[in-house]
Amino acid sequence: MKKIKLATTIGAVAFFLTNASAAIFNADKPIDVVVNWNLITVNATKTAGLNSNLGTRIEAIEAIAVYDAVNSVKHIGTPYHYFSPIKGKASVQATVAYAAYTILINYFPAQKTSFDTELAASLKAITDGPVGNAETAGVAAAKSIIALRDNDGSSPLTTFAGSAKPAAGEYRPTPGKFAPGIDVEWGKVKPFILTGSKQFLPDPPPALGSDEYKKDLAEVAKIGEVKSTERTEDQTHIAQFYKQDAELTVNEAARQLAIAHGTSTLQNALIFALTDIAAADARIEVFGGKYGYLFWRPVTSLNAEPDGSVKDYTKWTPLLTTPAHPSYPSGHSATVTAGLEVLKKFYGDDNKLDLHTTTTGEPARIVESLSKVEWENGKSRIYGGIHYAFENTSAQNVGRKIAAYALLKGPKILKK
Repeated sequence: MKKIKLATTIGAVAFFLTNASAAIFNADKPIDVVVNWNLITVNATKTAGLNSNLGTRIEAIEAIAVYDAVNSVKHIGTPYHYFSPIKGKASVQATVAYAAYTILINYFPAQKTSFDTELAASLKAITDGPVGNAETAGVAAAKSIIALRDNDGSSPLTTFAGSAKPAAGEYRPTPGKFAPGIDVEWGKVKPFILTGSKQFLPDPPPALGSDEYKKDLAEVAKIGEVKSTERTEDQTHIAQFYKQDAELTVNEAARQLAIAHGTSTLQNALIFALTDIAAADARIEVFGGKYGYLFWRPVTSLNAEPDGSVKDYTKWTPLLTTPAHPSYPSGHSATVTAGLEVLKKFYGDDNKLDLHTTTTGEPARIVESLSKVEWENGKSRIYGGIHYAFENTSAQNVGRKIAAYALLKGPKILKK
C-alpha cells in the first residue's frame, strides 16, 4: 500500500462501521477518536433526516472543527480558519471529542443525550495524557467554524414546482417520494474551499438530437427500466446498493482506510477534513449545474411526446425512484468521486474495502480499489434508470477537479 506523506500533499452508532468492516483489516486496537466521531456525525445527520446536501455540510463543519482544534494544540500545519495556540498541555484525543461534540449539540440539540454519552466514553478512553486544556481548544475551534458558516446560504431552502410550459429537454418534477424539486438554492451556498459554486461547472448537456444524447438515452432505456431483461443480476445489485446517500459511501471508505492503514489522530484530522470538504463542495457545485441547466430526467424523456409534453408516466418506468431535482450533472457521481480522489492521494488506489449500504437486504460489496467504487457508483445511476452516461462522466470530472483543488488550497500538515 502507498506510504502516506502528509507533508507533501499536492496542490447506538455502530451501523455504518460493522464488525465485518473492522475484521477485514484485523483491527486489534481501539478505533481512532477522529474516525469514531466521524461515524457519530454521519449517523447524527441521518437520525435528523438530512439529505446529502445538508448532511455533507455538517460533516465538513465537524471535520474542520476537529482539524483546527488539533492544529491549535499541536501546531502541525496550516489552519482552515481558526488557529489559537493552546498554552499548557491538552489531550489531542479529548480535543477532538470536544470539538466534534460542540458542533453536534449546536446543530442537533435534540440528540444531546446521545452525544453526552459519546463524549463521556471518549474522555474515558483517552490514552495521551490528562485532558488539560482540551475543552478550551475544541470548543473554541468549533464555535469559530459555526460562526463562519452562519448565513452561508444553506437556509431557508425552497422547492421547484417547474415551469408552467416546460420545453422538450427541460426538467419538470417527476413521480416519486420527494416531488417537487428540492433545494433550489443549494448551488448558491457558500463553498468550503472553492472560489464559487460555478468554478468547475461542466459544459451544457448534449443537444437532444445529438448522437451522444441518443446513444446514452437508448442505453438507459434498455438497461435502466424496472423490468429490463438486459440488466444483469449484479448490475441490479449495484443500482440498489449505491442508491443510498452518496456521502455514506465516502465516509465509510474513509473510516475503513484509516483503520486499515493505522493513520494517526493527527493524520486523520487532516484527511477527514479534506475529504468532507471536497464532498460538500461537490454537492454545491453540482446543484449549481442542476438548477442552472434544468435538464430533464430519463423518466421524463422516455415518457415524453414529440413536442416534449408528458401525458402520463406509464410507457417507461426506471428501476429506482427518480430523485426530486434536475438531472445534469449527477450528484452521486460528483460526490463520491470528489471524496475518493482525496483519499487516493493519501492511501493510494489499490485498497480492499468491505462496503455496506442502507438498502435493506443488499449484501456488502467487497471491492479492490477506490476507482472500482467510483466506477460502480457512477454506473449505478444508469442501471437504476435515473441518469444518462454523459451525466456520470461530466460529474466525475467535476469531482476530480474539486478534489485536486481541495488538496492544493486546503489545509496541510507541515511537520510530523
